[in-house]
Amino acid sequence: MAKSQSITLKAQASKAKGKTDEVVLLMQGELTLDNATQVKEFFLSTLPKGKQFNVKVSNVDNIDLGFLQLLKRFCWDSQQEQKAVEISMNIADDQAHLLSRAGFGSLITPK
Repeated sequence: MAKSQSITLKAQASKAKGKTDEVVLLMQGELTLDNATQVKEFFLSTLPKGKQFNVKVSNVDNIDLGFLQLLKRFCWDSQQEQKAVEISMNIADDQAHLLSRAGFGSLITPK
């Protein structure tokens, strides 16, 4: 039997002044294909909730291309609906290096 992969996905209204239409998406844990269905459903259910999104990725145990593809698709879908997306990823240096070399450097927040 496969071990359950821990993931945290939360959407909350922004507390920043003047950002009433912004939704903050907090994502942590196992951001891998094992949780792709859960991540996809989270993105689809969140898209109608705001006009701006601030995606914050932190405390990442594992991250893979499947998650990045879903994140990129969320960005594209948001653009199609003329919604803004800001992404900040606080990940380990080795993860950042691998993602950068794989062509996803634009998603990584410089330290």
